[in-house]
Amino acid sequence: MMGFGLNIGKGGDFLPSIRINGKDGGIERSTWDGTNRGLEVIEDFVALFDFATLKVGWIEFTDRGPDKRLVAIGDPLPDRPSEKHKQGVQVAVYLPGGLGCHELCSTAIGVVAALETVYMNTVAAPEWDNGNGQVPVVRLTEFIKEKTRHGNRAVPVFEIIGWNDRPKELEEHRAVPRPRAAMPSVSRPAETGSTQMTPPASGARAPVPDFG
Repeated sequence: MMGFGLNIGKGGDFLPSIRINGKDGGIERSTWDGTNRGLEVIEDFVALFDFATLKVGWIEFTDRGPDKRLVAIGDPLPDRPSEKHKQGVQVAVYLPGGLGCHELCSTAIGVVAALETVYMNTVAAPEWDNGNGQVPVVRLTEFIKEKTRHGNRAVPVFEIIGWNDRPKELEEHRAVPRPRAAMPSVSRPAETGSTQMTPPASGARAPVPDFG
């Protein structure tokens, strides 16, 4: 089977991660600087979401880090490597305050569904211009707690609160589909594998941070 890249970007570039707790709620940021590892809780999560970097496929989270088999939207999904791999998504986001590019990656059903909702709202907006325009400023407004037959889950609600020019750092992490001539004759398009959810109306909005 043809191998697929394990990371967003060219040459296996490493990005610090954003972790959304799809079971209990909450969000954390990796503070790994190349030598020291740590996590920082984010109370008010606002970021630029660049869905031109979106990849979908199979992910297994292990003690050694995530094992990913991901492709750009439009490419055929790779074969599932193992029963432990779950369908998931990955997108590069840009945090304010000089924190820069991070990788948001998840297999949690509620998180994937919420990301799909904001993705659909993004690509339908005139500002997006097929990925060549601006990128949305997205705020996580709340978590909706649910009980399922598989246990509790916390579904994040994302809201587009503005639009911003794409920082050049995000441009480096675009997910480019393979040329169509290289595609196999029988394939299925990559999907996020979730059911679209409509977020509820939010309350008063906090100020939009400066991403300059």
